[in-house]
Amino acid sequence: MRTASLLALVALLLAACSSDVSSSDVEDGITATQINGVWVFHHAPDSAMNALHSGFPEVIDGCLMIDNTVVVWHTDDLDQARDAVEAANAGEQPQLLIGGGGISTDEGTDPADLPGVITDRCSTGAVWFGAP
Repeated sequence: MRTASLLALVALLLAACSSDVSSSDVEDGITATQINGVWVFHHAPDSAMNALHSGFPEVIDGCLMIDNTVVVWHTDDLDQARDAVEAANAGEQPQLLIGGGGISTDEGTDPADLPGVITDRCSTGAVWFGAP
């Protein structure tokens, strides 16, 4: 009886802690995750580019976008992604500045070269890969 009660408590705690985040799919080192029903992507690269991307968060067709670009957040920055989802859902527009580098069909990237784990969920022509 005591073991069953303990297991039930652990299950409730795990459900409460993970209710707003659900991981879905991993492809080419990119994980697709839903935060409060919004698609967010993250990775943990060993190295990264040093450019900067800035813009305001918005949810477009169920995907978190920053300046019409899908950001692949560094795994260590998922709290920032969660804050961006909450801000966008609340109608707020905080200016975000994210280090890393990106690819864009406007700059010559073949649409087929955009990560499928992203394009299967979000309509985009630009992807920014966040740095640690």
